[in-house]
Amino acid sequence: MIRERPSHVARLNNALSEPAMRLMENHQRHKHTMERVKSLIDSPWEYEGSVVDETREITFLRDFFNKFQECIQSCETLDVARALVAQTLDTTPLERLDTAITFWSESFLNEVYIFQLRMLDLVTFFERKYSKDQDFVPALAKLVPELRQLIRASLGAMVTVRGNHVHHRRHRNTDPELARLTMLTACIEGMGIEELAEQRKKAVTEAKAWLMRQVDHYGNTSWTLLDGLCMVLNEGIVTEDGTLIVPAPNRDMTRGDVQQGPAVSAPQEVVPPGDGPTAEPDSEAS
Repeated sequence: MIRERPSHVARLNNALSEPAMRLMENHQRHKHTMERVKSLIDSPWEYEGSVVDETREITFLRDFFNKFQECIQSCETLDVARALVAQTLDTTPLERLDTAITFWSESFLNEVYIFQLRMLDLVTFFERKYSKDQDFVPALAKLVPELRQLIRASLGAMVTVRGNHVHHRRHRNTDPELARLTMLTACIEGMGIEELAEQRKKAVTEAKAWLMRQVDHYGNTSWTLLDGLCMVLNEGIVTEDGTLIVPAPNRDMTRGDVQQGPAVSAPQEVVPPGDGPTAEPDSEAS
């Protein structure tokens, strides 16, 4: 159900984890942080997360790690959704498949939208933190807009559909496959036109295939985008030995104690995975 994490995602995860563990090994200096972690694990209902007394580097690493993990969890959610869609459609009685297909088609729109928000949040966090370090400023002006453009270009079609669904007209009435299903169900179950039953079976089969193409495409696209973003971040803020370069204003250590690495460079070749299936039922997911 959950796929193995791509190489660039795994590398950034390791780079974020190692310095956090190293800093927290000094128990006296970071006693409060350790106590907060223990409190959340031992007594989650009594945990007071708003009380924070920790160093600026620990705060930076925690916030960066959390933003990054939200992107990973969003990718994994899309994988879980794909598995649940397949399982549901395989076990739902034929006369209720149209309801299941419509539910998953509309619900999946939100998960793609949430993934885009998580990715843009991570890019914004990266921009705000590293733009305060003069070593990174020259490259950020070109890099960050390119990253945002890539994310929006790859997910924009589905996100636009989701916006129309929420603010204008339900997706079941605008997507050709769902609109046909909705009409057939209304005719058969609402008006008793049973002679349309065979056409509904055909419509259900085609709408099911259409939905699976979409969830497959955007599940793959999400990991491709996140891995591409991590590749760019790894090139700019992770040294060859896997050490994360913390921006100067967020360091607890002196500059001489921190290993320096290359400044952030623009992405070499992160190609958008394609617009994906969002309108034409006969288009193939890339």
